[in-house]
Amino acid sequence: MTHSEPQAIHPTLESLRLEARHVYGRDAVGYDLGRPEYPEEIYDVLTEHCGLKRGAAVLEIGPGAGQVTRRLLNLGARVVAVEPDPGMAAYLTQTFDGADLEIIGNTFEDATLGDDSFDLAVAATSFHWVDPAVGVPKLGRVVRPGGWAAIWWTIFYDPDRPDPYREATSGLLPGEDPDGQRGRSQFQLDADGRRTDLQRLGMLVDVESKIIQWTCRLDSDQVRALYASMIEIRRRTRPEQARLLEALSALARDRFGGVVDLPFVTALYTGRRP
Repeated sequence: MTHSEPQAIHPTLESLRLEARHVYGRDAVGYDLGRPEYPEEIYDVLTEHCGLKRGAAVLEIGPGAGQVTRRLLNLGARVVAVEPDPGMAAYLTQTFDGADLEIIGNTFEDATLGDDSFDLAVAATSFHWVDPAVGVPKLGRVVRPGGWAAIWWTIFYDPDRPDPYREATSGLLPGEDPDGQRGRSQFQLDADGRRTDLQRLGMLVDVESKIIQWTCRLDSDQVRALYASMIEIRRRTRPEQARLLEALSALARDRFGGVVDLPFVTALYTGRRP
């Protein structure tokens, strides 16, 4: 299938997992520009609670364009990044040339990683692409006794707050689900379920969850970049992508004065290997 051909609008989770291993890396620069930073509270938890410090050995699962990688390296960590998308892996190699970073071009499930190898393992808005039956037990094994695992997701809406811009897009994306957020948020925000996974499958203790509500202010160009980074836009034909992105940008510009305040929520889960 060529990049310009349309694909199924309602794919299965497994087909999306396979597609995600190359669709984002086709434009790694655009993805990097489109994704907002994570709340600073995430890094506070990692440094104050999960042992992230200078010299720590950190595994990052699905680093993408390296948004979190950059912060980990700046905090002095030695990072091993497992990235299955060849385009993203190449972008990481170029971006972080000379840094204390090893890049493994594979899925987390198939990557060769020694047990008891890391002080901390993290996954930022990526662990939904991992088969939990394989990935969660492996997550618990790769950290050393006393080490931590931290996985988190940013959901690009908040089910508990009004979102005028999202409501206004219903005519542009009727019935669609950019980046799978509506369906996956039930998984990502299911705190009891995710804590249970870490406890029963990952064999972790001191498991905690934190839901961080925040607001992201974007101008019309940033709105366009955000949506351009989403898989439900990227997997469309190029003409359709261009049409939708222009319409989304024009909506922000013409009906919202060029600036939109988007309610986001970040769900963080942490646990320690006993």
